[in-house]
Amino acid sequence: MSASNSSMNKRMNIVTLTWPIFIEALLRNALNTSDVFMLSGYSDLAVSAVGVIAPISFFIIIVSMMVSTGTGILIAQYNGAGREQDSSEVGIASVVLGVAVALLLGGSFFLFAENIVGLFGLEPQVQTYAYQYLIISGSCAGFVTMSVVFSTIMRSHGYSRSPMVVNLIFGILNVIGNYCVLYSPFGLPVYGVPGVATVTVVSQLLGAISLWILLGKKQLKPAIDRARLVALDTYKKILRIGVMNAGEVLSYNLAQMVIVYFVVQMGTASLTAFTYAQNLARLTFTFSVSLGQASQIQTSYFVGKGWNDTILGKVQKYFIVGFIASVSISAIFYLFHQPILSLFTDNPEVIEIAAGLMLGSILLEGGRVFNLIFISALKGAGDVKFPVQAGIVSMWGLGVALTYLFGIHFGMGAIGAWLAIAADEWARGIVMAFRWRSRRWERFKLV
Repeated sequence: MSASNSSMNKRMNIVTLTWPIFIEALLRNALNTSDVFMLSGYSDLAVSAVGVIAPISFFIIIVSMMVSTGTGILIAQYNGAGREQDSSEVGIASVVLGVAVALLLGGSFFLFAENIVGLFGLEPQVQTYAYQYLIISGSCAGFVTMSVVFSTIMRSHGYSRSPMVVNLIFGILNVIGNYCVLYSPFGLPVYGVPGVATVTVVSQLLGAISLWILLGKKQLKPAIDRARLVALDTYKKILRIGVMNAGEVLSYNLAQMVIVYFVVQMGTASLTAFTYAQNLARLTFTFSVSLGQASQIQTSYFVGKGWNDTILGKVQKYFIVGFIASVSISAIFYLFHQPILSLFTDNPEVIEIAAGLMLGSILLEGGRVFNLIFISALKGAGDVKFPVQAGIVSMWGLGVALTYLFGIHFGMGAIGAWLAIAADEWARGIVMAFRWRSRRWERFKLV
């Protein structure tokens, strides 16, 4: 075994891959929650506005993943197969595609932000805040796209620590900036929601620049001047994988947007509680998300090497670990829901609704882990089409339909929406677990 192969094998260890992704995701979610906390001190209506925009912000990540997912899977499989030149060409193609997506996203939100916000039928002040946030953050969405692409290139080579450090630094600077624009330290003006959006955009830009510099230091910077020499088939492979993957995630996001629309009809208190509960839930499943992302990288690498029997058992063990972690953390959060929620609001109606959602999270997060681990592994093996097909049926047939049935028709409110989401996660997740155990993914090796 060559020294380079030995080094790569060590970097593809699940612990080596997972812990930096986990720390990064945990801190990012904590920082996002701190954004909500700071906004709650500014205005509950601003919190509701950001809650409405959250699925749209996630949509930006989804579109970025059209490039990054295909990039990560292909690079890791090529590295596993020892095809370094092909791996390098995938990196070049991903940057070219990333720039194209960045321009398309930014232009679309700049032109249509007002129309998008108008679809939700919000109260006038909430609509104003939502538009202010979206027109700024959406128009500069390309910074997120490039950061995602650069981070993916690093992680698919086993370097998961560098993106963690960069995102940590600029995430903390983001929080400091938010404090400055919301609470007027040193006599500074209060810039409110537009200020928060601007600080976020600047942090994303600086983070993307830093990641590009680090790619150069690790000798992974794509040679953009060679873009015309990259085979057209490489671009097609990235998009074929990415578009299918984005289809599954996009369907989920659109379903969540419809669910939020239903929650809006339940009143501002329900929407605010739903927003708080969603932000807290992200903390409970952060470890499983990180483990799933690491599993996808490791699965791609192992499949490239032909180590299928080994990865089959490993992924099932990762699921058990993630399940125990998510359910336990959800239960702990519920036990301490009163002091946690009191940090965000003193509205008794909001606290009561949010507490019920946190109890429901114990059930919901148990189901979500199936999808976070098994779908990630299936995609890493190249089996992307099936999760898309099964996901669309479950998300809309269970998640959206049952939200309307439970939440509005039967009058269960936000709790009904939460139970509907749980039903989708469990049904879809069990199907994905059987898919993994069937080993049908072995047919879809990409290299």
